[in-house]
Amino acid sequence: DPKERHALGAHFTPRAYVERLVKATVEEPLRAEWDVVRALVRTHQEDGSAAKLAEAEKAVRAFHGKLCATRVLDPACGTGNFLYVTLDLFKRLEAEVVRLLADLNPGTGASGFLDLHGVTVTPQQFLGIEVKPWAKEIAELVLWIGWLQWHFRTHGDTAPDEPVLRDYGNIECRDAVLAWDRVEPETDAAGKPVTRWDGETTKPSPVTGEPIPDETARVAVWKYVNPRKAEWPDAEYVVGNPPFVGGWRMRAALGDGYVEALWSTRPHVP
Repeated sequence: DPKERHALGAHFTPRAYVERLVKATVEEPLRAEWDVVRALVRTHQEDGSAAKLAEAEKAVRAFHGKLCATRVLDPACGTGNFLYVTLDLFKRLEAEVVRLLADLNPGTGASGFLDLHGVTVTPQQFLGIEVKPWAKEIAELVLWIGWLQWHFRTHGDTAPDEPVLRDYGNIECRDAVLAWDRVEPETDAAGKPVTRWDGETTKPSPVTGEPIPDETARVAVWKYVNPRKAEWPDAEYVVGNPPFVGGWRMRAALGDGYVEALWSTRPHVP
């Protein structure tokens, strides 16, 4: 529904746009760290001593451990485009780590390091918040599809460990900016429900014939009890294409009750 899509800010972002943002936000700083590690490895390989090679392998494994502990949050994740592209980036970096470890241990082959003793990039690291239940479910599935693509790309026909899909709880279905205890109808001093124009129904003006608001088309005004800022999970990177509704359009799109609750939790925002 166009009205609902507007209120949610539900827009499809093409992969090229996603990659532009993810590259600058996540890939460049991670690759800067990885370049330092690779330079250290080259120096130790030139030395050739067993101690230096062991130190090089330790540095590579330390980077990989950090990569597998790095969390990325999209607080308006939709169906997971940004998270999927970021997962793909992490798995590409992990593949480079595996190849370098294989180079440091000739004869073992890359397959000996694929699981790196149970430490690997998984969907658990990619966190999302989404208000639509169906979009949340799709986002979870998209991440698992991306992970399985990499599994079969590197392991061939070998099936992944059971259970294949795991409930990490990494995609939450809730509002990303506002939390509340409950929603109830707003009432006036006489205890009657407060209503407002529905924001879309019009009637012809008796003077000009132009469409004007139809004051008989009313909707309830809702009260958000105990409104507060929504908490976000901890993450090292935040990516995404957050929904945006201009200030003067917020009431029509989101309702008076929601907007009043939102402003009350952020008095510093003009």
